[in-house]
Amino acid sequence: MIFAVVVLAAGYPASPAVAGGAAHGGPVGAVRETIAEATPVFKNTSLTPQERQRRLRAIATKHFDFVYMARSAMGTHWKTLTDAQRREFVPTFTDYVMDTYLGTLKQNTVESAGHGLKDKARIDGPGLATVFGEVRMPNLADPLNVEYSLRRDSGTWKLYDIVVDGSSTMATYRTEFNQKMNAGGFDKLEAELKRKVALASS
Repeated sequence: MIFAVVVLAAGYPASPAVAGGAAHGGPVGAVRETIAEATPVFKNTSLTPQERQRRLRAIATKHFDFVYMARSAMGTHWKTLTDAQRREFVPTFTDYVMDTYLGTLKQNTVESAGHGLKDKARIDGPGLATVFGEVRMPNLADPLNVEYSLRRDSGTWKLYDIVVDGSSTMATYRTEFNQKMNAGGFDKLEAELKRKVALASS
């Protein structure tokens, strides 16, 4: 699904398909803005865990398209859900991602992501783009390649997936949810996600 490679370097004119969005510089700027907003939250050691989580949730809500992510995570099962089930699942999925994933992020990971972000974006289709970067971890000799997937919604670029060394976050959720839907259906999946959110919040 590779259509074009756009290099957003100094002096290089941005493609009209990449320009725009909430952050300056299109999709690359949107990722930079997300990391820039999250970094001081991790650096502020005076924050309680609850306040830190509250601020990170606000940043994630602003920069991630959780409705689109929820639909993607359900895969083909999304078509089988009623409107009521969809309205129930989206906030549950959002809480699941925020409470189980955001809590595991570390300051050095976020800072490394900021340093390793490249001024390069690939246009994957109308309103879709991938931004490239890398993350260096203390226990690994080589950096991890990171791809940030974004879509433009009402003129604003928002993240919907992060691929680390070829492993897609959304694909992982999709596999997990597909197994649970096939084994027990929507009600069982919904209950399981709520249980994990409650455990993470306790």
